[in-house]
Amino acid sequence: MNLSLPSAIAVITRFGSKEMAELAVPAFSRPIEGELLEAAAKGEPLDDWDAEDVASAVAALARIADAATRARSEVQFYLRYRLQGEDAPDWVADDLPELTRFHLYGEKANAESAVRLRYKDIIKRLESLAAEDEKRGAAEAGQSGLQISHQPRMFSRTTLRGL
Repeated sequence: MNLSLPSAIAVITRFGSKEMAELAVPAFSRPIEGELLEAAAKGEPLDDWDAEDVASAVAALARIADAATRARSEVQFYLRYRLQGEDAPDWVADDLPELTRFHLYGEKANAESAVRLRYKDIIKRLESLAAEDEKRGAAEAGQSGLQISHQPRMFSRTTLRGL
């Protein structure tokens, strides 16, 4: 199954450059403006920005890419029962940026936050999709699920005890 990663610009556009700059810039870097992060994601020239800020933007883009990879891996776990060649529903690709955002939040997404509640909703939908796929008879990695059975043993210690 081919499930593409959400691009950094897609995540930035969906949730806003300011929020993504606050989330994605590593703690050891100084904060940057959202406009710089958006310009870096679009591939625009960054000559007018301070070199240290540009380095922070590049590190932030790397963190966004890492979070997107983790989100895709998480989704693929739930889609392991999909038949080979069968694509995921369209809503799965729409939810990947939301999962990416959750992974960027990390521990900041407490139990009552909207980000964690949205994450839990997505996971519930993925779990029900996996259950439906499994119920249809699909097996992990698209294997057929064929099982070999045999007759029970005819001779054992208990059946031969009286001889």
